[in-house]
Amino acid sequence: VDDSSLTQAISTLRKMLKDSTKSPQYVKTVPKRGYQLIARVETVEEEMARESEAAHDISQPESVNEYAESSSVPSSATVVNTPQPANVVTNKSAPNLGNRLLILIAVLLPLAVLLLTNPSQTSFKPLTVVDGVAVNMPNNHPDLSNWLPSIELCVKKYNEKHTGGLKPIEVIATGGQNNQLTLNYIHS
Repeated sequence: VDDSSLTQAISTLRKMLKDSTKSPQYVKTVPKRGYQLIARVETVEEEMARESEAAHDISQPESVNEYAESSSVPSSATVVNTPQPANVVTNKSAPNLGNRLLILIAVLLPLAVLLLTNPSQTSFKPLTVVDGVAVNMPNNHPDLSNWLPSIELCVKKYNEKHTGGLKPIEVIATGGQNNQLTLNYIHS
């Protein structure tokens, strides 16, 4: 039985019982588990025995009672099936080996990439030296020689405010496009 046919059967049962899914009286949906029968169940042994005796008395006239008595089952031997409250929960089958393998690969693959690969080291080429501080730029970066006066001015101003141990040991210059320049000050 697949999930859709089970869902359809429960839906049909709810329609027949006029049971709401919002406030159920008979069948409750248990999320990620299945369904549960929550109807109140009562034992009706005595009532069923009385009804069967009454039906037996009405359908059999007194004159034919001898034959009926010999073929009938004594009332003490009447077997009544008493419905027990049932917790009907459909368990979804455990993920098969293929699904488990896919999950394992999905977890291990990103970990392997992170652990086994080294980020590429960016190599720099020297651009200039300002007040004993090397100004470098990435090798794969467009030329920043047009920006040298601005770079020198910015590094000098920065060094005036940051002397001694606060002075940077290196500056990495990037940008240049859209009239924007970025200077990254590297401290020890």
